[in-house]
This record gives sequence, C-alpha cells and structure tokens, in this order.
Amino acid sequence: MRGSGSGALNRSRPEEDHHRGREAERNVPSIFPRPRLRGPGSHRGRGSSAWFALALLVAGCSPAGVGGSPSHRPDSGGGAPSTPPSLAACDASAADGVAVSASDAHAGAPQAPGAPPYAIDGCWLTYVAAPEAGEVSGDLKLRDLGTGEELLLAPAAEEPRRPALAGDVVAWEATENGTRVVRARWGGETRTIPGPFDHAGEPRVAGDAVVLTGWLTADEAGDTDIFLYEPGQAEAVRVASGPGQQRFPDISATYVAFADFSEDPDGRFDQDASDLADIVVYDRRTRRAAPRPRDGKQAFPMLGAGEKVAYLEWAPIHPEPKFDQFDLLIGDIDAPGSGDAVAARIEMGGAPHVLPAIRGELVEWVDRPAEGEASLRRRPVDLSAPAAEVPGLSGLDLFGPSASATITVLAARSPGGALELRGIAR
Repeated sequence: MRGSGSGALNRSRPEEDHHRGREAERNVPSIFPRPRLRGPGSHRGRGSSAWFALALLVAGCSPAGVGGSPSHRPDSGGGAPSTPPSLAACDASAADGVAVSASDAHAGAPQAPGAPPYAIDGCWLTYVAAPEAGEVSGDLKLRDLGTGEELLLAPAAEEPRRPALAGDVVAWEATENGTRVVRARWGGETRTIPGPFDHAGEPRVAGDAVVLTGWLTADEAGDTDIFLYEPGQAEAVRVASGPGQQRFPDISATYVAFADFSEDPDGRFDQDASDLADIVVYDRRTRRAAPRPRDGKQAFPMLGAGEKVAYLEWAPIHPEPKFDQFDLLIGDIDAPGSGDAVAARIEMGGAPHVLPAIRGELVEWVDRPAEGEASLRRRPVDLSAPAAEVPGLSGLDLFGPSASATITVLAARSPGGALELRGIAR
C-alpha cells in the first residue's frame, strides 16, 4: 500500500493470511491495554536552516479513533490486562532458547542493515521467528516472558522485520501488496501507518509514538524524510525534511534523532566510500532541530539513556561494507557534537551486522573481530568505567543486543546450531 495522505487504508490480502488472522483471533488473548487517544495539534508550514539545508515541517492531525479505518488484526481478542506485567514477573532466562530469524546487512530483504529481528521492553519480547523449512521469513510474535504466552502479530507471508517495542506500542516493517510499509500495534489494534509518502520503513517507537523513514518516490535511493505517528492521528506527519535522504531515526519521550545525508555528494546512504552525514536531534516539545556537525559520516543514532545520544561514526576513513569497523560515540544532547566521546571502537567481521543498544545506565554492543571470538561488551553511558566483557558467552557467534531496563537479549549460535536468544540480567 502506498500512503495517499488521505488516511484511507487498503486492506486487501491473500485469503490464507485472512484465515490465519481469524485463527489467531479465536485462540490467543490480547495482552495490551486499550489505546490512549491523543488530542489535536496545530498545523505549521515549512521552514529552513541555511547551515545544513534541513527543512522542517511540523504538523498535527485531528484525532481519529483506532477503529476509524479497517485493521488487519491477527492478534486481537479479549481478556487484556489493564497494565503491563510487573518487572518482577520475569527474569532474563525466560528469553533463553527462543529461535529467531537471522539479520543480514547485505541481504536487503527481509532484514535491513543495523536492525535486529527482536526487541524487548519490560517483560515483553517481540521477535521474528526462525523461518519454516524452505521459507525466507518467519512469523512475528509477541511473548510475555512472565507467562510464556505468545501472540501472532504478523504471519511470515507479510515478511515482518525490524520490530520495535516500547510500552504498549509495537511497530515493524512489512511487505503489503508488494510495497514496503510500517505496521503498528497498540491497544489490541494493528494498522498500516499511512502518510504522504510512497513507502516507509525503519520504524522505532516510544511509549506514545512511532517514528519512521518515508520514501517520497518508489526509488529506494531517492529522497526520504522523517515522519512521526501518534496513535489517534489520521496519518504520519513530517517532522524533518531536506535535500537528499534523512534516515535511521530513533525516538524517546522528548526527542527524535536521525541521520541527515544532505551534505553527501549523492545525498543518500549507500555503498559509496564518500558517504557523508551528520546526526540531527529534533526536540518534540519545541519542534526544533539541532544538527551535531562532525567531519566524516555519522549515522544510526540511538536514544534511550535520558539526555544522551549515541551513534556510529566512520571517520576519517569510510570502510566498506559499512558495518565492518566503526566508532561508537556518545554525548549530551544539549552539548555541541564536537564534544562527543568515543565509547568504543568496534569490529564486526562477517555478517549479520546489527546495532549496539543503549538503555538506562548502560551501552552494550557485540564485538566480532576478524580473528578471535565474538563478545558482548557493556559500559556505563557516562563512560565512568572501561568496557567490560559479559561472561558466559564464550564459543558462541553473537549478534546485536536489544535491552529493557532489566534484561538484555541477543542472538547467539553455537557451531552448527540454530540462532537462539540469550537473556542476560542488567
């Protein structure tokens, strides 16, 4: 489906998907509370910043009820608790052994660069299951780690990928009628996020919103902008635009951060060794954007540690492929980017490549040198102590972490074994 800007949704799907959705609707309960509707906002026009040629268009939409347009709901049902499960209801070992799909930066589909096929928040885990024999993708599922109950969020036929989870909001990429879309679930309702774009991807979530990248044309190398969607809105609204691509957003309760490629010679993220980009932070309260200029290329910003922002940097060289070697930087959001500090120099020999995770007081990442064993490493976000290796993972091939306040999960594979999750207490 292509976003029309009207908020109308096209829900045509193969008959087998509808049948599968109905089966799930009969057999599994919803475990999320009802949606929280947002009030109307104001509509403002486009502005510009001469320094980095980034135009901002901030708009609000009149609220629409969640049921105002058709929804594909393989997971809906009754019996939803009114509050999330207590953090005491699960421990890290509850995630152990969950078989997940692989994520490969070089494949392009079904997984995209930098995104693990799983996410955790509190005692909820969402993940793309290992594909059935002969299949490319797996089902997207939501598991209550306290009870072991699972919901089917999306069948494998939709090619779900890049799941993101916060509070009662889940979002993921999917393929709908041959087009890449972002689907979101809150309050037991699932819908494709519409907006003034041709197709969309790269979703991230906060407890009250989804941020995504919208492609303005069908060209994957074409112009992209950053869009924000809050439950109750008719469609996603543009919060950042400019020449070339703005991509890889992240979101918190107060900020959106993204990579701006407007300074790049071809204006896009690709396998070009001359790629250039800066991180930009958009304040959701003031609706203002502030660039963090540095030499070289910075991309994949990460919010999750209060007033700090972390990101990857390739400078002064640009290794190809992008994820084989990079620096992990971190700094205060309100301070100039020139003062950001290197938290780690990371090697990621061999695919798949996925991002570090920053949450609360810790930043964590997988280091996979060309020679030697992979390791999970963690460091305080204030850099008050050096990085330390997390024990108990020796001899395993490791893939990128996702973290809640109390649990970190990452995929691990023993020689010749399946790719399965490991849970580690934080």
